[in-house]
Amino acid sequence: MIRRIWSHVLPFAFVVLAGCGGSGEGMLPVTGTVKNADGSPVTGEVARVVFQPTDGRQAASASIESDGSFAAMTQTPGDGMAPGQYKVVLNVLKDYRANIIGVPQEYADASTTPLTITVDEGNTHFDLVVEP
Repeated sequence: MIRRIWSHVLPFAFVVLAGCGGSGEGMLPVTGTVKNADGSPVTGEVARVVFQPTDGRQAASASIESDGSFAAMTQTPGDGMAPGQYKVVLNVLKDYRANIIGVPQEYADASTTPLTITVDEGNTHFDLVVEP
């Protein structure tokens, strides 16, 4: 009987706790584009932008669409990002099976990426440029 109760309560507890990471208050909708220096969109079979906070907050991420646009999320689609400073990491694979990277290697690591953003009430749209 106890086992049966836990089999119903435990999954519910995980769902409730998963939602406790943040209330979404103070989150800002962050959008933008990722383009090459020539103005063409950064694309690939896998194309994601990851925002690594510089102060230990939760990271955010987004898929890069075929036109280079993105809309950041922290936990659920549309929830945005917390204000703060972030290193921008690009995970772009032109060919997933052959592991062909679609951007210079420096953009794929938070310690070497030249891209940073500061999210606040006045800065929620970013046009990011990848230099060769």
